[in-house]
Amino acid sequence: MKVNIIGAGNIADYHARSIKALGYELGMIADFNEKAARQLADNYGCHWTTNTDELLAEKADLVTVAVPNAFHFDVAMAAVKAGHAVLCEKPMTRSAQQSRQLVELVEQNEQPFFVGYMKRVHPTVQKFREYVARIGTMRSGLVRVYHPMPSSSWPIIKKQLAQSPNAALDGVFVNSGSHMLDLLLYLAGPVKKVLAARMQYQEGCFPKVDQMTHALLEMENGSTVTVECGWLPLFGVGKRENGWDELIELRGESGLSTLHTTLWERPQYESPVAELWDESIKTKESFNAGMVDNFQEEYRLIEKALLGEAVTLATAQEAFAVDQLIDDIFAAAKQTGE
Repeated sequence: MKVNIIGAGNIADYHARSIKALGYELGMIADFNEKAARQLADNYGCHWTTNTDELLAEKADLVTVAVPNAFHFDVAMAAVKAGHAVLCEKPMTRSAQQSRQLVELVEQNEQPFFVGYMKRVHPTVQKFREYVARIGTMRSGLVRVYHPMPSSSWPIIKKQLAQSPNAALDGVFVNSGSHMLDLLLYLAGPVKKVLAARMQYQEGCFPKVDQMTHALLEMENGSTVTVECGWLPLFGVGKRENGWDELIELRGESGLSTLHTTLWERPQYESPVAELWDESIKTKESFNAGMVDNFQEEYRLIEKALLGEAVTLATAQEAFAVDQLIDDIFAAAKQTGE
């Protein structure tokens, strides 16, 4: 499988590393920043360009879109129009309106399109999905996303926003929360309504970069889910006391299922843990599939999908549902004055 990458930032490095580790061909990297494109290409022994059209003119089995969030729409649209199968980093776009347009194009062109919600591909998450099926009628849920953020980072963000008010930045909810929203929809089904939402901002960061988001969701199945998401300078909390505190908890009439996810950049050290309390047999189960690199697993599944196999990767339609939910929560927060 030959893969070309658009974007040469930090996330592109994880993609390039995984492509090479799996023995696939990394053909070309494109980025408007010549230094970044050249450096990443040199690191992995491939061609580079500052012209995205040049990359899209090259034949490849897959084009990975790894540019900043604000540019996903334009770059992904161009890649689809050029006839490529696409892996687009999450979130698919930065608005439900753009996502709807992209979904329509993908459906028209009938090219494979995947979105990088790679946490769902981990075997532990697949086991957790089995656990969710055993809790009976779901009544409530909790999605918790807290990531460690040094206090010293905020003055840097404020300065960047002051210098460039239209800078392509996002806060905790989009950057850190979107993965868990994808898992919620994947595991618990659609959201019927956003009942309430509130966002908190550091001074000088409104309305671009939120520090904390809370939302209350009514699911289509009638259950209620609480979402809490934040960047805080707490580096000793969470299941592993490393500052990473991500949890999905789904509670039903027959059981309670929980999933603790891990630092995405440390697959060689940590694995998600899934747990189930099954009321019918009064037993608690726990599952840990071990160290699986989500990025590598994502590309393995893409290869299978390109060969016609059914896989668990996020589709454009599923990613659109996440973007719609993000928009709805932002809208609800505005109604309450944020």
